[in-house]
Amino acid sequence: MKHLPLALLLSASILVGQAAANPFARKSGNPGTLGSVVTVPPEWAGIWMTSDSTYDCTGVLTGTSTYTDTLCAGTRIYPDTTVTCSGSSTATTFDMSCSGSGEVFTDCQYTINLESHGTRSGDSFFSVATLSIAYSGIGPGCDQLSDHCTQTNSHSTRTGAAPTAYCATPAQPVTWGRMKVLYR
Repeated sequence: MKHLPLALLLSASILVGQAAANPFARKSGNPGTLGSVVTVPPEWAGIWMTSDSTYDCTGVLTGTSTYTDTLCAGTRIYPDTTVTCSGSSTATTFDMSCSGSGEVFTDCQYTINLESHGTRSGDSFFSVATLSIAYSGIGPGCDQLSDHCTQTNSHSTRTGAAPTAYCATPAQPVTWGRMKVLYR
């Protein structure tokens, strides 16, 4: 859970795409403070191979992807500063709602909403995440940003146990600006 299967959150659009692709976020993949109280249950721990199908909200297929991810028990879901999430997780299901807003540029704001639900049975799970982004404001160019909505259906199979040493490595939350300073 230390690496993102997709790009790090650099804009509102990327944030939404990443959140939808995986029901449980990485331990340290997204720089930010921990804002979620929902955690990965022990029964979901392991290495998972996931195939995503992404659709626009009219039902048109817009892409597919396959990736491997490691989920560690007890890790908070969606640690991020730009969204607030609530929900629940059990040995067999998770339900999560996230929302957030911010400024794309001066006088242009975005609003994000994410609904994500999934069911696990043995070594497989299926989840559906629906994301919407709306833009508003009077800043030059803001009217050129199109509101959009996607649905990501994820089919996952556990391929192995979560490595103990990997999941035991602590990760401290840090802002994106601090990360850039550290690696310059």
